[in-house]
Amino acid sequence: MIAEKLSQPLYYLMMAVLIANLTQRKHVKHGNKKRMATLWVAGILLFLQVELVLIQHFKVSDLFLIPAFILALALFYPLRLRIFIFKTKCTECSTKMDYKRIIYWDNNLCDSCQPETEEEKTAAAEIAVAEKYSDNPDTVGDVDWDAWEPKETAVICFIFKDDKVLLINKKTGLGAGKVNAPGGRVEPAEMAIDAAVREVQEETGLTPLNVREVGQLSFIFKDGYSLKGIVYFSDDFTGNMVETDEADPFWHPVAEIPYEKMWADDQLWLPLAIKGKYITGHFIFDGDKMLSQDVKDREML
Repeated sequence: MIAEKLSQPLYYLMMAVLIANLTQRKHVKHGNKKRMATLWVAGILLFLQVELVLIQHFKVSDLFLIPAFILALALFYPLRLRIFIFKTKCTECSTKMDYKRIIYWDNNLCDSCQPETEEEKTAAAEIAVAEKYSDNPDTVGDVDWDAWEPKETAVICFIFKDDKVLLINKKTGLGAGKVNAPGGRVEPAEMAIDAAVREVQEETGLTPLNVREVGQLSFIFKDGYSLKGIVYFSDDFTGNMVETDEADPFWHPVAEIPYEKMWADDQLWLPLAIKGKYITGHFIFDGDKMLSQDVKDREML
């Protein structure tokens, strides 16, 4: 019987269409019309398959295939505009498209004619921001600090005890040769406050207690380096102070902090932080020279 011979290839064709539909589900962000088109095709093929099975089951004449196909065509006709939406060439420039564009993209446009997606627009905006920063701004007003992303994040922690503050003569890294508070870079997946405690331990042997955040500082250097610094204060500690390969720690009277031996920005924000203010600072440096600054303070919450 002809119906029996047609049944198996029709079944395989229907399965192929359904498999194609499953792959389309992963690309719904490019549109849903072609996925629905393959569902309609699979539905029509299923309807025709049921007709062939009935013809075989009741063992009627193959002549019944004629009304069976007519019914399938009657079902197909009103859906033709929803099904015939697959194009092999770009509707804008007639360039031949690859199979992904043909099967998954509703707009039938090639790569060149394809409008930007939201992801592409976001990526372009990020590139534009990066290019802006690559211009090495001379003033803090040239930078969109809300969108700015530093290359690294670091912490410093000042310990205050009996009118004295713990400082270090820094031996290595950024600021070597200057006086500063213990600190360093935040490791991946590490909390900033944990990094502050760790850095004090590694550089001085002491463990700060009652650590609290008192400010955030943003630095851009003319050589392309950028850094976000988070400042912490502590009012107690445990352990014994030791000199390390990274730092030579010492206690110094708070009233006589040697700002002349420190980074130029310290004298702008540290006195305010000591008075109990929360500090936000933005700075542009060329080496050790501060080119531009903006320091704001507010009451601690």
